[in-house]
Amino acid sequence: MHWTTAKLIALDRAGGFTAPGWAERSQLVFAEQARRLRRELPPHLVAAYDQLKAEHKEPVVGVIQGKCGGCQVSLAPPALARLSDEHEASRCENCGRFIYRVGGHDLAAHASS
Repeated sequence: MHWTTAKLIALDRAGGFTAPGWAERSQLVFAEQARRLRRELPPHLVAAYDQLKAEHKEPVVGVIQGKCGGCQVSLAPPALARLSDEHEASRCENCGRFIYRVGGHDLAAHASS
């Protein structure tokens, strides 16, 4: 998994915890984590993430049994092969969401590096 994909996953998870109803302290911690991740990611990926977040509840989804976890479309073999590419964040060719292979990765370790 590319490091940017891991950070996009972490950003998406941090953003979800700033919803109303969480304790003020928790909101501040997760908001700071989201700000830090935004600074670490390339600006074009943050812009793409923000656009996807405005369009979809889940802009970063896993691939399960060869299908995008967002639109449920089966990915072509080249797209599946790109999920193992350590040089770029992968996106679904159908819906445009950022995608990652589910299982076998320690997302927290990738995001903190």
